[in-house]
Amino acid sequence: MSVQVWFAQEEIVAVPGESTSLALSIENVSDRTESYTIIPAGLTAAWTTVTRPNVTLFGGSRDVVEVVIRPPAIHSTTAGPTALAIRVIPQGAPDDAVVAETIADVTAFDDRRITVLQPLQRGRGRATYEFIVENHGNNLASCRLHLVDPSERVDGAFDPPAVGVAPGSSSLVRLRMRAQRSFFRRAERQLDFEIEATEQGHEPASGRASLIQPPTIPARTVGRFLAAVAAVAAVVLAWYGVVRPELRDAAERAVDDRLDEIGAEADAAADAEAPVVTTPQTTVPEDTGVDAALLAAAQGDPVSYRIAVDVGITQERSESLSLPPDSDFRLTDVVLQNPNGDLGTAQLLRNGDLLYEWDLGAMNAANEFQPRVSPIPFDPSDNIVLAVTCEAAGQTTGTGCEIAVLIGGLMLPAER
Repeated sequence: MSVQVWFAQEEIVAVPGESTSLALSIENVSDRTESYTIIPAGLTAAWTTVTRPNVTLFGGSRDVVEVVIRPPAIHSTTAGPTALAIRVIPQGAPDDAVVAETIADVTAFDDRRITVLQPLQRGRGRATYEFIVENHGNNLASCRLHLVDPSERVDGAFDPPAVGVAPGSSSLVRLRMRAQRSFFRRAERQLDFEIEATEQGHEPASGRASLIQPPTIPARTVGRFLAAVAAVAAVVLAWYGVVRPELRDAAERAVDDRLDEIGAEADAAADAEAPVVTTPQTTVPEDTGVDAALLAAAQGDPVSYRIAVDVGITQERSESLSLPPDSDFRLTDVVLQNPNGDLGTAQLLRNGDLLYEWDLGAMNAANEFQPRVSPIPFDPSDNIVLAVTCEAAGQTTGTGCEIAVLIGGLMLPAER
């Protein structure tokens, strides 16, 4: 054996996602000059970098080479002691290769996430939300679920109330939520709350969602009702205060005038044959009533759609859906989802016409809610398209962009 190698540290602590340096000593124990090739070996070879892969030593001399280990911060990086090996191969005698080993204690790390599948829903008092608890760390996640609402306006029950998620896995959970009913609401009310997955000694994971409650009595319905009541009252007052008295006075005047005419004719024709006097019939109009009908605004059924696009870096891709051929759709709410913080642009189109365009890098949260004051109309069989251009992944280990859009609104029968 012409070479001896060893690590200065017998054991090191390696943190996933961080670099750790080790000193590798190489000694040429022969009496002649030799060149050596230094390469990583074993299961940790993919994590290990040798700063100087080739070294030349005179006989009896020694050198120290820096070795850098960086375990990736992914769920497949197993926590615990792992053997770190470096192979040193003499170029003049490859069969005399030697291996230096040490122990790298890989630490556990947490990367837990909550992705709400329906972050925005409409309902008067109850709604069911589905969300996914994901574990991207390298240790088991045993989490209890909590509903966080500082305003204490919502409450709910989770199914299941606690989950155990293995590294690299996910679990689907449902939340049946109840909102406190208010006796009278003239306008919409938005209730924001958070869902938390907690475990003692670990950072909690959270996700945000919202419930939009429609008004109990819409303001436009109240206005139309008051306008109809005012119109009926005006008609009634006009009938009893103006029209009916005028008709009665006109009838009385007509009768008096006719009686005077009949008396004069009887005095003038005392000796003649009495003429046949035909008394015209006076028709008095009957009372007429006014019917007032309040037409309530037709309210469609609330519906929601989700369009998701997975696209590689520096690529473009679009997904679409077609509306039913027998219904009109009114879009009232748009939520863009960017859970990983990816970079690029996203566009929402209707039959090729641009409705919304987002800069993904400018988003301040994973979900961006954009309510509509005036609904956007869609005709039957219209296409709704989500087009995404991916510039960079938000996660260091990501291979593309994961973007989705949630659209909500009302579905109405198509006008024939």
